[in-house]
Amino acid sequence: MTQAMALIDGNNFYAACEQNLNPSLSGRPVVVLSNNDGCIVARSPEARGLGISMGQPYFKVRHELKRLDVVVRSSNYALYGDMSHRLMSLLETHCEQLEIYSIDEAFAQIHRPHDWDLRPWASQLRALVHQNIGLPIAIGIGANKGQAKLANHIAKTVSIHAGVFDLNITKNQDFWLKTIEIENVWGIGRQMASWCRMQGINTAQQLRDMPSNELHAKFGVIGIRLQNELRGKICLP
Repeated sequence: MTQAMALIDGNNFYAACEQNLNPSLSGRPVVVLSNNDGCIVARSPEARGLGISMGQPYFKVRHELKRLDVVVRSSNYALYGDMSHRLMSLLETHCEQLEIYSIDEAFAQIHRPHDWDLRPWASQLRALVHQNIGLPIAIGIGANKGQAKLANHIAKTVSIHAGVFDLNITKNQDFWLKTIEIENVWGIGRQMASWCRMQGINTAQQLRDMPSNELHAKFGVIGIRLQNELRGKICLP
């Protein structure tokens, strides 16, 4: 059997926690504000559907949010911490190894079954989390952390995959890597993304296939690590 890496994260985590705490908010547009109600740091899918952007200063959009009948919540870190603890505790019982990455993200190591298909495991885990904790999660699966991050992005943004995507069993990996903008590759910062764009490297697929010597000359071992992860090599423990 072959090991795989999964990235599991909560969708719109802060907003989902607020909707879980108050079921009357289910289906309504909800935004959560940063410390001292400075700016928007989380949006429910309904709020995103209204075109509300992340990071907007609250004082600039307050009247527009009211006009759109958007529910506004101040950050409740005690609630989010408790929900995170419950989520991670449940995940630990269904993963061989779990590395908590942030309040709503964790990398999970798991062996592939004989047919290589981990989607039934992932779908069952999503259902279990929703049933027991009431939170929606997305699960991306790949050979390593970088691929798992990309797969998770696809799982969240392409609705037909129902929150689960496995990059290593898809019939056309190149097709999906072409859909990932260079800025959405894990580890790519603003400076590196800008340089890549100037070289005509606009997607994850183009970064994977570009000449390694050019990448190494500009970004050294960090650039090569990113490229090797896209190629399926395990570079991070």
